Amino acid sequence: MIKAVAILARLHLMLWLSLWCWGSAHAGVIDGLYSAKVEVSDQSTGTQNKAIRQGLEDVFVKVSGSSSLLRDPKISQQLKQAKSYLRTYRFEQTPEQLYLSVNFDQEKVDKQLRNSGYRIWDKRRPESILWLAIKEPQGGRELISESSHQGLLIRAQETATRRGIEVVQPLLDLDDMQSISIYDVWGGFVHQLAQASRRYAVENVLSARVYSVENPDAKTRTELQWQADWTLLEAGNTTSGTVTGEDQEQTVIALINSLADNLATKYAIDFSRLDPNAQRTVVSIKNLTNLRQYGEIVKFFNGLSVVNSANLVSQTGQVAQFELSLLGDVDNLIDAMALDNRLSPANRFEVDRQNLEYFWKL
Repeated sequence: MIKAVAILARLHLMLWLSLWCWGSAHAGVIDGLYSAKVEVSDQSTGTQNKAIRQGLEDVFVKVSGSSSLLRDPKISQQLKQAKSYLRTYRFEQTPEQLYLSVNFDQEKVDKQLRNSGYRIWDKRRPESILWLAIKEPQGGRELISESSHQGLLIRAQETATRRGIEVVQPLLDLDDMQSISIYDVWGGFVHQLAQASRRYAVENVLSARVYSVENPDAKTRTELQWQADWTLLEAGNTTSGTVTGEDQEQTVIALINSLADNLATKYAIDFSRLDPNAQRTVVSIKNLTNLRQYGEIVKFFNGLSVVNSANLVSQTGQVAQFELSLLGDVDNLIDAMALDNRLSPANRFEVDRQNLEYFWKL
């Protein structure tokens, strides 16, 4: 009798999950990965065709996380057929500018990227805070703020939007200035900056110093180029690099592109490396107290691009086990789960790849 009741209870739970999972999405999702908004000068057919191609370029870059794929002959050939990927388009007029908004077929875009050997980056992406310092040729070092270099911050946000990533700009208010100094940003002391960044609730900390240097390709010594030395703190790991540009704006654009490339390397799924024997895993979720949480978890798993399907396979007390069919490997799954603050590893020091156990935060 007890066994029969347990079976009926589980069937009721599974039925309820199938109905509940049509609910709304949660925070941390980048919308519009398969859409683009392109500036146009008029509504002629030629202008429209160029804008559709530009829009598909933007979508290929956003979804793959790769800024170099546009140099691939296979992708270039597809861009000539951009209209075949198009789902909808419309012109939008603002007081300042005319735009063409385009939306492309997700299935066709994903298929082409996979067939061309590129990754697919999930719509759930980590947020990064951007601490910038600059030294003008005839001036001292200063933090880049909206009041001092608004144009640079606008370019940074525009580039982040084009790459499909979230970049947060610090307020640089009294709280910030009591926590950090220009020397922390200039020196790339990201661990100190991470303390000041806690109030912004971001996953990553990017620090960069921007300054002018002699252009090695210039004909005269008076010609300069700009350089940004950056340091990224991501999941406790520190990486660094350098980008250059003809001017300050181009250098900041290169900086954001470099950030997006680095994040995509970790979070985008490389389908060429899939292991057919490692495409299923079981995740245990603890601290579950009501039916709604089961629905949230199933919806969460099924919303990850690394997960093909998710099913509840057992439930005992406040612990449930979910079997996942994966499109990537376990590391891809662990990285994706780390982006949701509702989940925390049972072992907070190190995630056991062979025994995935997490707490669900109430």
